[in-house]
Amino acid sequence: MNRQILSQLRALHRYWSVRLSVLAGLLAGWIMSDPSILPRLVHVVPPEWRPFVALAVGFATYALPTAARALPQTKLGADDWSTVE
Repeated sequence: MNRQILSQLRALHRYWSVRLSVLAGLLAGWIMSDPSILPRLVHVVPPEWRPFVALAVGFATYALPTAARALPQTKLGADDWSTVE
């Protein structure tokens, strides 16, 4: 069973939704590694634009992986899902 999961993990990187989720995870880890990053990023945005930017970032965080999952992607063949020998 574990070998089958590993072989599937090797093929999942081809999905855009998985790639975007990995990018979101990396960004979250980067921000958490230095808590002063987020205030510095917010300071760059003019105060009158901050509510719009906050909504845009929240929407993009949800919408991009969802849209990527709905878009037609390369079909994974039987070779991509085969178990590791």
